Amino acid sequence: MRRKIATGLLCAAAFAGSIVAPGVAYAGTSSAAATTCYAEAVKPFYSNGTVYATGHAYCSPWADVEITVTITADGAFEGDTDTGVIATPHISDTAAAPNRSGNQKWCTRVDGKYYTGGKTYIISDSECEYSKAF
Repeated sequence: MRRKIATGLLCAAAFAGSIVAPGVAYAGTSSAAATTCYAEAVKPFYSNGTVYATGHAYCSPWADVEITVTITADGAFEGDTDTGVIATPHISDTAAAPNRSGNQKWCTRVDGKYYTGGKTYIISDSECEYSKAF
């Protein structure tokens, strides 16, 4: 089951500099002029009977980037969504799944690629909620 909720694109300003955050996967080179991107998964959240999983990719400077956001419950696939390739400094997408009765461990996984200098780089991250129930 594929369920797409939203594809967001925030281009208000060029992303200037790198943000370093724990639990975030990075890829790229160390050259100051080189393009680098990283993926960031957000803990799933519950609202009105649905569990949402949001993922992001951040690039400095802009890059052609794409992500797939997957939501799982107790390790089982529940849904995913993808952005397609977009030239941007930031891209996000949200996958959703109906909540079930009982206690599940919900997780967000972000898998992506960015393209620069004729090369393809892989980025990924994951985040899970550890509460007993939503």
